[in-house]
Amino acid sequence: MNFWLSVVGLTLIVALICFYPLFKAIKPARKTGQAVKRDELNKALYFQRLAEIERDEAQGLLSNAEQLKIDLQQSLLEDIPVEAQDESIVQKRYGKLWFVSGFLALSILATMTYLSVGSWKAEEMLGKTYQKLPHFYERLKDEQNNPLNETELQQFSTALRLHLQKVPQDAKSWWLLGQIAMNTNKAQLALDSYARANKLEPENNEYKLSYARILMFSEDPTDKSQGDNLLKEVIRQDHSNLEALGLLAFRYFEVEDYKMAAVTWSMMLRLLAEDDPRRALIERSIHSARASQEAQEAEKREKLVPHQ
Repeated sequence: MNFWLSVVGLTLIVALICFYPLFKAIKPARKTGQAVKRDELNKALYFQRLAEIERDEAQGLLSNAEQLKIDLQQSLLEDIPVEAQDESIVQKRYGKLWFVSGFLALSILATMTYLSVGSWKAEEMLGKTYQKLPHFYERLKDEQNNPLNETELQQFSTALRLHLQKVPQDAKSWWLLGQIAMNTNKAQLALDSYARANKLEPENNEYKLSYARILMFSEDPTDKSQGDNLLKEVIRQDHSNLEALGLLAFRYFEVEDYKMAAVTWSMMLRLLAEDDPRRALIERSIHSARASQEAQEAEKREKLVPHQ
């Protein structure tokens, strides 16, 4: 309702700007030749009769000369043709009619333009997408067997954004938006969403771990350092968090702290069951870290021992 009132108001303003000068500009364009001749004849007769009255007054033939002059002026005024006045009224009415017609034409044009290219279609689509939010929540329960496709992920992301505009304190929705952004390769959206979720619930290790993970893959050393601190916070609260340990071990390996990388992977190995398929990969990682550590120490010894 407010939108249509705005449309009408703006259209009225435009119409006033475009057509209001018609009220001022339209004046009687011309007089007919007959009216001009009649005016000139009346003036000539008036001045002739006025001269005769003044002449008779000067000769003393008239005792009521002033009254005669007044009557003569009144007679001239009454003889002004009404055609000019009628024409002026007609012109004003025509101007108002033109204004109303222009206003209606402008309104129809604006409405047709909006209906064809306006944003109402997009607004309607957004509304329908938002209404599907409960459906997407249900789909998440069966994500492993029936994963969301690319189109559904985009719609889910849009619905979450609309929801977060109304409920910006919903940490879980921010985290879900970050998860979807990761699946659709929108790194900045994921980073911002995880940051909001972690800020709203700083004690939630799941949100903290997701935020730390994306920070570690940043090119900014400050982000990487922040990610390290978040991982250590998670491990202090949950010593058996395998994902946090794995990310921290990878981070140690990345900065060439091979000793701490091997120690961290060894901690993970002790937490895994004997039949866990991840054990083989972690054992290879430990061997790789120890081999890199030995090579690193050998390189340091070689630099310390002077060549003969």
